[in-house]
Amino acid sequence: MSIIHLPSTKTTVSKSPTVSTLIRPPSPSLLIAFFNGAVLPIQAAINAQLARSIGSFPLAGDISYFVGTIVLVSLLLTGKFGRPNWSALPKAPWWAFFGGALGATYVTLNTLSIPKLGLTNTTMAVAFGQMLMSLIIDQFGLFGVMSHIVSAPRLLGTGLLLAAVILIQLDAKHSL
Repeated sequence: MSIIHLPSTKTTVSKSPTVSTLIRPPSPSLLIAFFNGAVLPIQAAINAQLARSIGSFPLAGDISYFVGTIVLVSLLLTGKFGRPNWSALPKAPWWAFFGGALGATYVTLNTLSIPKLGLTNTTMAVAFGQMLMSLIIDQFGLFGVMSHIVSAPRLLGTGLLLAAVILIQLDAKHSL
């Protein structure tokens, strides 16, 4: 079983969850996604502190990416996550090479936002932005992602996330 998954171009229609699907234990993939979500605010707080310490948010981002590159190259060298097909690089869509630029934007804007908004407000606003863009990408199957039709439960969940952003902001000393 390979850990590397290639994007699918098949379109599927999402079904509303049933009671039996709601009470199942979460899948390992969902647990990994939760963990991934949990480390993002830690990374953001660390990067913001580094930027304050050295007086430069671009350098803090550079250091973050440099350390991340060392980790990723180390993982690549283990060979446990598949062997890259270097000859396929020229065949990748042009936009597939801009993930790093978007990541740098994320790190930079988080580093700038946290001192003004606080970690909770920043994280909630980021989560809402992620959810909204995820709905759009899923709906239209953009960037090679399998299409998942926007449903009432997905819209309700996104609305609840927006409500959470608003409620947390009511308690905030800072404004969005």
